[in-house]
Amino acid sequence: MKGIHYTCQGESHKDTNKVCQDYSSIYIGNECSIAIVCDGHGGERYFRSDIGAKMAADVTTECVKEFLAECSKDVFSGIPFTQKESLETEINGGLMQKASRQDNAFRQLFSSIIYRWRECILEHARTHPLSDPEKESLKQEYLDAFNRQESLEKTYGCTLMCYVCSNHFWMAFHIGDGKCIGFDKDGNYIEPIPWDDRCFLNKTTSLCDDNALNEFRYCYCGDGTYPVAIFLGSDGIDDSFGETTNLVNFYAQIVKKLSNSFVEEAQAELEETLPQLSKIGSQDDMSVACVYDEKSIQSISVAVTRLQQKFIEEKIKKLDEIIDSNKRKLEQEDIGQIELEYAEKKIEESNQSKQKLIGKWNILERDIDPSSVKSFGDEIR
Repeated sequence: MKGIHYTCQGESHKDTNKVCQDYSSIYIGNECSIAIVCDGHGGERYFRSDIGAKMAADVTTECVKEFLAECSKDVFSGIPFTQKESLETEINGGLMQKASRQDNAFRQLFSSIIYRWRECILEHARTHPLSDPEKESLKQEYLDAFNRQESLEKTYGCTLMCYVCSNHFWMAFHIGDGKCIGFDKDGNYIEPIPWDDRCFLNKTTSLCDDNALNEFRYCYCGDGTYPVAIFLGSDGIDDSFGETTNLVNFYAQIVKKLSNSFVEEAQAELEETLPQLSKIGSQDDMSVACVYDEKSIQSISVAVTRLQQKFIEEKIKKLDEIIDSNKRKLEQEDIGQIELEYAEKKIEESNQSKQKLIGKWNILERDIDPSSVKSFGDEIR
């Protein structure tokens, strides 16, 4: 297994001289590979969240390694891919279900992460009293709470997303926003960790929540099937791309570079694109961490390119529907001048967008086979 990662300061943070509050890390070892992305909260209340994010990543790496060393090898053996929305005991037909061995193992892991993160926070707060800039910029209520060591978790609050690939199984867990996107052996994309509807707009679940233990979502698989590549991205990225397929398309480009062993180019793609994306998109800090199987990733390059073409085909189909709808309007005898001009404009704009998409589709076809003379439409329609 190999990995790449990158974190950049958001455009809005540059404008206000605010530190980057994201943090990403990769650990590649003989027993396991770990990818982590943490996003420190941006409000004034969370004025040390950048430190909290790094602490969360460091603590999680150590807790996961200990978890794998202590966890019985048969806990996940043979278990097919499973998703869980929380650790809270599920209710089935009005009866409380007994927690599984897997759920108990995760409860132990998450408890360890939360406990150690909070211990690190207490130690940092004790050894790093408020600085003069902090005293000058913060509300008195936050200064007083810090000095009394009340609700220190809020001061360092952050999200946590983690993917772990071991020799016997793989797992992923998440508290907060952002997205985990993977590619399977057939080149299809997956979203392995269940989404949390509580993460909406500027609201998110967090390690600093009182009920953090039961807010973790997670997944695991021990039947021998592994993702070929997994990407973890903070919310600044998916907020910029909007539709998930746009985000997947970006990661697909990285996969194709990695499949050709262009690791340095893939890393450069992250380092060049994320700052630009922040500038024109969410303005937020951005982090990506990726772990991939360098032996298997070459085999999905063509399938991933076909997936990109499929996304384009879906967009072209929607544009065709818009064109057809507006053409029907033009055929109406009672259409007004304003409606006529609007329909003609929509047809022209949609045709222009369609031609650009067709050009992109054809470029992707050449990526698959440089000698191919096939163009969009030859086998599509």
